[in-house]
Amino acid sequence: MATLPELARAHSDLDEVRIAHLQNLVSVWGLLADLSFADLVLYARDSRRADGSLVLLGHIRPTTGTTLYRADLVGQVFEPRRRPLIVKAFEAECTVDGAVEVGSERTVHLTAVPVRRDGETIAVLARERLRPEDRPGSEQERTYLTVFDRFARMLERGEFPYQDEERLRHRTPRVGDGLLLVDSDGRIEFASPNAVSTLHRMGVTRGVTGARFDDTGLGSSMLRSAFARRTAVIDEMERPDEVAVVSHCFPLLDAGTPTGAIVLVRDVTELRRRDRQLVSKDATIREIHHRVKNNLQTISSLLRLQARRLEGEEAREALGESVRRIGAISVVHETLAQSADDEVGFAEIVRPLVRVVEESVSSPLRPVSITVEGDAGVVPGQVATTMAVVLTELLQNAVDHAFPTAQLADPEAGGTDGDSAAGWVRIQLDRRADGLIVRVVDDGVGIPEGFDVADASGLGLTIVRTFVEGELGGHIRLVPVERGRGTVAEVWVPTNRLVGPWGDSRDPV
Repeated sequence: MATLPELARAHSDLDEVRIAHLQNLVSVWGLLADLSFADLVLYARDSRRADGSLVLLGHIRPTTGTTLYRADLVGQVFEPRRRPLIVKAFEAECTVDGAVEVGSERTVHLTAVPVRRDGETIAVLARERLRPEDRPGSEQERTYLTVFDRFARMLERGEFPYQDEERLRHRTPRVGDGLLLVDSDGRIEFASPNAVSTLHRMGVTRGVTGARFDDTGLGSSMLRSAFARRTAVIDEMERPDEVAVVSHCFPLLDAGTPTGAIVLVRDVTELRRRDRQLVSKDATIREIHHRVKNNLQTISSLLRLQARRLEGEEAREALGESVRRIGAISVVHETLAQSADDEVGFAEIVRPLVRVVEESVSSPLRPVSITVEGDAGVVPGQVATTMAVVLTELLQNAVDHAFPTAQLADPEAGGTDGDSAAGWVRIQLDRRADGLIVRVVDDGVGIPEGFDVADASGLGLTIVRTFVEGELGGHIRLVPVERGRGTVAEVWVPTNRLVGPWGDSRDPV
């Protein structure tokens, strides 16, 4: 469905300033819908048609009453004869009231309020509700309707919505959360039952109606600031006993003069308690990752000490490989310890892994250059841990088998004298719709004739095959480079294994 700016640009000749004014209106008009107990519908003239047709730019249903419309009417165009009261409000540039027959059994009471900007009527806001029965409403209903009428007159004068209104970082309180009506002297004229309950939570036990707003504990500066600035002001107060309340003050203006205000209040104590719990849990999880990383590094150090005491070269190499695998897992936990989520950018892990491998295998007799290309987006921590071990094994395998030491040291075999890199390895990351592809490409001697990764018995490839196929549900293949010499080791992980805790996959931007 098209947005309000898109509809306004497509159907009207309104400029961006006036469109922004209408956007500001629909961002807060839930307040007006709740105060009026009615559906609110926003119309603009359709400049594409010469007959004065109207386009419906927006619609909101009240939370305090029953909606008239089950279907979505936004974007529809109406001929003038079908909306005569709206046309009259445009032409007269004043509020128009009337009754509209809907079918044979329903009469809808409609109030058309012109929305003005810089002295021009740019749209019409229609309040539509079933004609109430001839009975007096409750005090709360009468108060809400009176407040709506005051906002309607502000709309007609171009004083609402406010031009520099503050915006909440979280959900704005609604009328149903609690409402206080305050006069120009700062005394409370009316308090809804939910507002009274919220004030009682704050320790206000005496009668609210007739009391000064400054005595409620909601913050005296908020009301004064709203009156002085002629705009809505937001504040949040938290008591030492952790009771937290969000307040949203709307000044009621008459030709620029504050004549009172309404203050919406919402008890957010439980929300703030949950926020604190989440922060505490996140900190605990990060601390766990940090300690796991430290423990893994301790194990690596012990293995290195053990390796130095061994006389057999094969045993020392086996312990060295274990150290590299533990180092790969440690890199993931170090990254997770710095993240607020249980997810990491895979490229952030790949580069430290490259350094781990380079430090362990690089030597003057085997100078290999390792580079990283592309991006893999964000992956869950468990997938990152598994892929880190897989990538470490593939890099180690590429260096060990693609570049024999004797070949790299022999210039006639395409090697070098040790002053520069004799071979290269490229890690290519590719995030696609169907999954993640990681390639390790080298320009080494290539794979032996008749080699099949499924039949490989080496420990490194066995670990890779087990992790990729068993834990990640993907597959691995080793093939020759299409042009030139070398080998491509390609790992594919399906999208369904790259799913985060929110239930969707994160592709790189």
